[in-house]
Amino acid sequence: MTSLTGEHRARAIWSHLCEPGDPARSLVDSGAEDALTALKSGDLSGYAPYADRWRTRLEGLPPDVEDGIQPGTFLIPTDPGWPRRLDDLGDMTPIVLWVDGDSSVLNRPAVSIVGSRAATHYGTAVATEFATALSSSHVLVSGGAYGIDAAVHRAALAARGRTVVVAAGGIDRIYPAAHRALVETIVVAGGAIVSEQPPGAAPARHRFLSRNRLIAALGQATVVVEAARRSGALSTARWAGELGREVCAVPGPITSHASSGTNQLLRDFGTCVTSPGDLLELLGTIGPDPILPEHATSYDRLHERDKKVWNALETSRIRSLPALAREAGLSVSETVSSLELLRSIGMARSIAGRWIRVIV
Repeated sequence: MTSLTGEHRARAIWSHLCEPGDPARSLVDSGAEDALTALKSGDLSGYAPYADRWRTRLEGLPPDVEDGIQPGTFLIPTDPGWPRRLDDLGDMTPIVLWVDGDSSVLNRPAVSIVGSRAATHYGTAVATEFATALSSSHVLVSGGAYGIDAAVHRAALAARGRTVVVAAGGIDRIYPAAHRALVETIVVAGGAIVSEQPPGAAPARHRFLSRNRLIAALGQATVVVEAARRSGALSTARWAGELGREVCAVPGPITSHASSGTNQLLRDFGTCVTSPGDLLELLGTIGPDPILPEHATSYDRLHERDKKVWNALETSRIRSLPALAREAGLSVSETVSSLELLRSIGMARSIAGRWIRVIV
């Protein structure tokens, strides 16, 4: 938990009150604390009906939010670690960011890769190829959804690269829920999940559309691998185009509904890419230097619960699940969750229902 004060605390509260697109940014930029005081005293009559909405949410805030108690890493635009690429959004720049994981990856060279949730085998294979090749030089940004997003994140992990999930809800509201283990693995492997929405915020439909601008802004280029005509991935591409980023699309079969949006994007304004090399050439990074590994080890990036389970494992003999739970001082269900995470990142191995430590 983080205890926030001053402008940080005030901006955190404001993020609970307003939605992207609300006319709150100019207020907050002029002084979040003063704006909060004005809202409480009813001095924001010029912002009706938004002020009434904000005041309704303010009255329902939990005490810990009012006190500045927040989970995760918290960033505002004046912080040194703020990703400056987001400033290109102008009035649509988020007023805050929550991050779980290594926030420094948000300032590294990055490419956003997006596409359909209902990906075909072709789309998944292409996304995997691009993500694998780009992982040595760029952080890969996507939305954590089924289909293309998941293929990108998993390929980056397999290539020992860094990847970022931009969430539509709070960083504690993983969506889809089935990807919780994937997101936890991304964080442990040195990546991050990031959101402008406060902890506890539901991943509502309108927030998926608004978060697309963050995916576009964080990447130096956006690649749409596979998308139908009404895919949200095309919203990300449009945002990237408005920001002056490279907008690329992978062509697909003209008989495939899943590629109808990408093919239309190529007709409208997108650049055709058929290999990772095409994209690297556009970015001017042929023959890139690899991203150097951090000094922190995989163990260092584990959550405390997972460290307890790894420490309970041994390299010389396999141990049963009940024995590990007792040794770690955790419940069986907690131990199972940690073991699955450790196995996914190569730090534990299962043998006939028992477990052994893998040295990393």
